Amino acid sequence: MTGVSIKKIAEIAGVSRGTVDRALNDRYGIDSQLKARILQVAADLGYRSNRAGKMLSIRKSPLKIGVQMPSIGNDFFLEVVRGLNAAAQEYEDFGLTLSIQTMKGFDVDTQIAQIRDLLAQNINGLAFVPINHPAISALLDEIAARGIPVVTFNTDIAAGKRLCYVGTDYWHSGATAAGVLRLLAKNDPLKVLILTGSVQVLGHNQRITGFNQIIRQNCPAISIVDVLETLDDEDRSYTITAQALAIHPDLGAIYLTAGGVAGAGRAIAECQLQGKIIVISNDLTQTERDYLEQGVITATVDQQPYEQGYKPIQYLFDYLLDGRLPPEQTITHSEILIREHLINP
Repeated sequence: MTGVSIKKIAEIAGVSRGTVDRALNDRYGIDSQLKARILQVAADLGYRSNRAGKMLSIRKSPLKIGVQMPSIGNDFFLEVVRGLNAAAQEYEDFGLTLSIQTMKGFDVDTQIAQIRDLLAQNINGLAFVPINHPAISALLDEIAARGIPVVTFNTDIAAGKRLCYVGTDYWHSGATAAGVLRLLAKNDPLKVLILTGSVQVLGHNQRITGFNQIIRQNCPAISIVDVLETLDDEDRSYTITAQALAIHPDLGAIYLTAGGVAGAGRAIAECQLQGKIIVISNDLTQTERDYLEQGVITATVDQQPYEQGYKPIQYLFDYLLDGRLPPEQTITHSEILIREHLINP
């Protein structure tokens, strides 16, 4: 670094020293165009911190980050995509682009094919929502051997080399849902149905584990009648929920660990069970907002999907730029939400 001061850069750029510091050190909370202008002022003045110089050089050698996720038909990912796009826009002046592949459900062969397509595009980094399967773990090791950094987000994987994980603590969110049910059940006998996305998703299984452990430890009157897969498909979720309600007319609660909320809610509403059966979900999609207001959903546990989209791109950019290692895990905040949360004063 030369003798050029941050104060001098701030004066010429017409911004505060704090804004200059955020631009030079790529910190969160600054407009991408403003950041580019500040870096250009710094370069013109002869300021040559390693990071500023590298960010300027990246504009001439663009970076491409691949993204793969099971988002088709799952409204949860709308906020994730908003976070992805926000990060991409922040770094677009430095030549960063995203190539996004999406799929419906949790098919291992489809995920592998889409990731290989991204690799064929010569991506510099990969962010994806992994299926917990040995073939995916092997692919991760192969990608690592090629020197391409990988960030898993929304859910993690049990094995395989990756840079870091960004997402919720699934065990904790499952335990939180069980705690909400414990309070609502008031020690009364209660039968519960668990609807999960896929047993091939590590996070979904961790939610079930957390839920089961708290129920077993603290709720002897609560029994789990079944665990069924929706595959995050609304039609499938509707069908299996309607069938379960017919088989178990005394069902007292449903816990939705993942997608399929719209289908399950439709079956509950058609059976006129809103307000009569406890329903706990995760996230706060528009469907969940509607069902909270209608009394179909009793409570939901949110997990900050926007951050799950934004942070992986930020971490990969930082790593590709100057090798900055992110935390091994970035756990997004969980928040219990009820209908009154949606009321505007």
